[in-house]
Amino acid sequence: MGNQQGDQAKGKPQSSGTDADQKQQGQQNVHGEGNYAASRDYNERTKRFVESGQVDEAARAAEPGSEAEALEMAAAEAEGKRHAKGEDPALSRKSPQQPAADDANPPMPGKDQE
Repeated sequence: MGNQQGDQAKGKPQSSGTDADQKQQGQQNVHGEGNYAASRDYNERTKRFVESGQVDEAARAAEPGSEAEALEMAAAEAEGKRHAKGEDPALSRKSPQQPAADDANPPMPGKDQE
């Protein structure tokens, strides 16, 4: 077994394991900023899970088993939120924003305003 860092410095390719791993490694750069194949796979798996009817069962299984576990989970959530930049404003909207009555006919540049 060679020194991977030393081999990389000398221009030798690093072995990443199976052929599938190497193929994926090479394709990661094809996707640019984000792995679209992984996103599609995640979305498809999530959709199948939701459609399976097991969501309620999984939610019940994830509930804390004791008061101590509930406190531990709450502390972990608070710690995560402490590092967050803030909530997504879209989460607090109740419905899509509707234009106000005054905004129904917005002024057009270069046109006389009434």
